[in-house]
Amino acid sequence: MKLNTLIIAAALVAAPAATFAQDWTGPYAGFQIGGSDIDVDGAALDGDGPSYGIFAGYNVQNGNIVYGGEIDYDTTEYEIADGAVEVDSTTRLKGRIGTQLGGGLAYGTAGIVWATSPELGDDDGYLFGVGYDLPVTTNMKIGAEVLQHQFEDYNDSSLDVGVTTFKARVSFSF
Repeated sequence: MKLNTLIIAAALVAAPAATFAQDWTGPYAGFQIGGSDIDVDGAALDGDGPSYGIFAGYNVQNGNIVYGGEIDYDTTEYEIADGAVEVDSTTRLKGRIGTQLGGGLAYGTAGIVWATSPELGDDDGYLFGVGYDLPVTTNMKIGAEVLQHQFEDYNDSSLDVGVTTFKARVSFSF
């Protein structure tokens, strides 16, 4: 019994080492699901809600450094002020830079975001965040991403809106 435990433990330790040699260069696409926390400065209009989306990008690896770009689109169910204001969708264009860590890719990201709201109209802002992708198979990765979005004077109002999102992601490289 102890030999089986030792073999299983060795396989678990070796698995991340085997994925460390991952080549991150190339295109990828996938889907994501997450949630948000919305804070409107100077107003009692906080909110939250789930989101579901797709993304696609391209990475280039140079040694242990990986950089690239990504676009994503989410259908959102964000509700502000108990549903008085809704956000229907967000689109993001992001740059990413990271390094291999623990068998996966740890990265930072920054970019621009567009949001659509029937009540407030459409507007753009900026975002920054961090994420981690871990290979499951040669072409499949699972990951997580936390983003902070900022919309200053949303749609020419005096409202500054901050949105924090957390997403679970699955991607496929090809």
